[in-house]
Amino acid sequence: MLIAAAPTEAADTGPFLALIEPLLPAGYRLAYAMLRSQAEAEDALQEALLRAWAARARMRPDTSPKPWFLKIVANQCRQQRRNRWWSVLKQADLPDGPTADGAGASAGDPDLRQALARLPHRHRLVLALRYYLDLSFEEIGRMQGVSTGAAKARVHRALRHLRAEVPEDLNDA
Repeated sequence: MLIAAAPTEAADTGPFLALIEPLLPAGYRLAYAMLRSQAEAEDALQEALLRAWAARARMRPDTSPKPWFLKIVANQCRQQRRNRWWSVLKQADLPDGPTADGAGASAGDPDLRQALARLPHRHRLVLALRYYLDLSFEEIGRMQGVSTGAAKARVHRALRHLRAEVPEDLNDA
């Protein structure tokens, strides 16, 4: 029975990969923004891909796969952060993260990155989705299971908390 199931499962791999492969760069950027480590982001993305494969039957065929997959990535990042309670993360010097255009960080970015790192997970997630991945409020809402207006409110609330964390000289710029 397992041998008979194997060819069918292999046949499902092609369409699934064709659907998910374009989303992998965005998934990696989200994981990196949440975990601030290249190795941990790669691990989270790989685990999220496996979880997406296992849950592929639950994806609605009439909706965009992007919010569905990014939600799996975000949940995996959250789980990974919970599981590493024993590790010590030194944040004296945060590495430059990848950007959408491939450009490096500017001189003021270390303070901003440190301020982002101090935000609670829920705030860092919505800011990463909106400004790091350029998702619309509608896509953020679908991903988080809330209305577009609620997604917009979450982003604005996170921005308010970020402004409180950013040093004064960056707020004035």
